[in-house]
Amino acid sequence: MAQYIFMTFASPPEFIFSEKTRVMFVLAHQDDEAVYAGLIQRIHGQKMFLWVTNGDGLAKQAGMNPRDYAEMREMESRAGMKMLGISWENLRFLRHSEIKIYASLVKVAQERDKRHEVFSYFRGISAQVEAEMRGFRPDVVFTLAWQGGHPEHDLCHYFAYLAASRMNGVTLFELPEYELFYTCLLRFPFWERKNIYELELTDEEVQKKLQVLGCYPSQEWLFAPFQKGLRVRRYLDALLEGKTKNPLAREFFREVPKTRDYQSPPHRVDFLEYGFDDYEGKRISFRTMLLPVIQALA
Repeated sequence: MAQYIFMTFASPPEFIFSEKTRVMFVLAHQDDEAVYAGLIQRIHGQKMFLWVTNGDGLAKQAGMNPRDYAEMREMESRAGMKMLGISWENLRFLRHSEIKIYASLVKVAQERDKRHEVFSYFRGISAQVEAEMRGFRPDVVFTLAWQGGHPEHDLCHYFAYLAASRMNGVTLFELPEYELFYTCLLRFPFWERKNIYELELTDEEVQKKLQVLGCYPSQEWLFAPFQKGLRVRRYLDALLEGKTKNPLAREFFREVPKTRDYQSPPHRVDFLEYGFDDYEGKRISFRTMLLPVIQALA
């Protein structure tokens, strides 16, 4: 009876965890991996990790030089991966500046005569992602969910999607982080109930995950609001799913829908995308900034 009252989720496909399965993570920032430390622990096949940006976007808020801040964030990811037993040989960093990416998105909206320069820039990043994926030859790729929470998450997702669609035998999965003005944390929206997989972690896996989360001191000020949000999440889980387990002990993902329309904003309404994220006072817009890039790369 409970399955008809509460939201229920499927167990992940076993082939993901086979020693024969080659798994690649295509991520935007150095910390995106931390909240999926349980999934990473559970995967037994060969793993490769790729970060698209250098994570320098919040250097100003941190009171640091962008270059130094980016180097610190990369070392944090390396430390987190070492905690999980991942060799540095399996880590790849493209190191594209977040600051430049944001400036380029604003240029798309404000300098139409220079759009071709921006499109060429993003084509180059997309080509790098595809080259890395082809070089590793994954069976499974995990990337960030297409969810209108962060523009670089969505761009990273689209790069991975394009590459996977041009390769044979690649199954693409997406990992939710946040959306809807940060109210939906590490979950897909409650109205999206179909084809979502839930990974329930053991106590030992949760403890290791907490150790990994401690490897990112530069992001502690960002993790604090997340921790408050996860406390609220515990009550929502009890209401919607009948579970009160530690939210960090549950990780969700799904296969990327093959019928998804990338020409539309994730929530179909531009106002709902990216919260109030901005670059030098210019609010980030899907329709005027990301959509032209997506159309140019399609």
